[in-house]
Amino acid sequence: MELLFASKYYTSYQSAEERCFYIDFGHKLIKVSFCQLLSLRYKAKQLSAQEHIEYMLNQGDTTLLLFCDKQHVLLLDTLQVLDFVDLIHGTFTMIELQDILVTV
Repeated sequence: MELLFASKYYTSYQSAEERCFYIDFGHKLIKVSFCQLLSLRYKAKQLSAQEHIEYMLNQGDTTLLLFCDKQHVLLLDTLQVLDFVDLIHGTFTMIELQDILVTV
């Protein structure tokens, strides 16, 4: 496994041999396919919307994150949500950079 991106709370890895990705949430290491990673990017965009952040700050401090066909459930507070969004953005940036380096 090779490190893709590390945020404050979470880390993402890529395994070329297994052709998959891993996300380390500190207490749980989750194996995801590229399609599942794309789904997480969509969820990260929804979580980072201004309306959702305002709702979290005004109504409740936690968000329930379901992914990988509801196999995994995470309860995230506001700082963890923002860090998760940072992780997904950084992971896709590193994937794009690796693709550029390989094709050059």
